[in-house]
Amino acid sequence: MVRTFLAIDLPSKQLKILEEHQDRWKSAKADVRWIYPSNMHLTLKFLGEIQESSMESVVAVCKEVCCLHRGFSLSLNGTGTFPNIRRPRVLWIGIGGETDLLCKLQNSIETALEKKGFPREDRVFMPHLTVGRVRSPRKLPRLLEIFVKDKIVIEPFTVEEVIAYKSLLTPRGPLYSPLARCGLGPGKK
Repeated sequence: MVRTFLAIDLPSKQLKILEEHQDRWKSAKADVRWIYPSNMHLTLKFLGEIQESSMESVVAVCKEVCCLHRGFSLSLNGTGTFPNIRRPRVLWIGIGGETDLLCKLQNSIETALEKKGFPREDRVFMPHLTVGRVRSPRKLPRLLEIFVKDKIVIEPFTVEEVIAYKSLLTPRGPLYSPLARCGLGPGKK
């Protein structure tokens, strides 16, 4: 079995800026498991544990879908929490830019994989970048004061591929290994 997901990586320039913001948030010393910038990505589809033999099909579907969609521009802006600000469990950064094209790509991948027998996600796709997971309420009010006021506006970047990842869970956190890169094509104008 292979723990698998499909995602969009962020350029190193954007990750460096996020790391600087994260350092500011960490100064609150809240009980949060912060996501390493090198592990930050925009998840399009989490497949969970799948048979190794299914990987080839997942990659083929992803490549077929991606070549029908053109590249697009995204940006990072704003902060938020799931499920809400009163009981935050996940801290995230919002996604801006050509999110209509992002959502069309994600829906196309979801639909194509569903036709191959993979279950469709129950929740509506909400593009975001997870930056931390709250473990306890210790010093959380101070962190939220800093986090929600942080005006994150990071210059746009171009999305040119979707990456199929393998995720290995370890005591130090997950290790992600790219299994395949699925380039976006010229798409439909």
